[in-house]
Amino acid sequence: MPNIPGADARQSRTLQSLNRFTPDGITALAVVGLVLLDAINKAHLAVNEARLSHDLALAYRRMLDDLYDVQDALHGDASKLPAALAAFLDTAEACHE
Repeated sequence: MPNIPGADARQSRTLQSLNRFTPDGITALAVVGLVLLDAINKAHLAVNEARLSHDLALAYRRMLDDLYDVQDALHGDASKLPAALAAFLDTAEACHE
């Protein structure tokens, strides 16, 4: 199990699923994530609220907002990364319940 500060692996299904990947696979996921983050930042990817229920659209919008906080911590104050990642995972996993 990877040690990701601020993200409690016992509570996060997302982090638990990383067990099936090799270190090279995790690196590949990180690269893909960076490309997707760049696309979101450039507004090439957006939540299509017209196709979602109101509650789900709000949840996905919160997830995108939390994602920006993760990016800010990655590219700025790394001490904020644990809280930002934990908030993102909580929101993302709530969208899939």
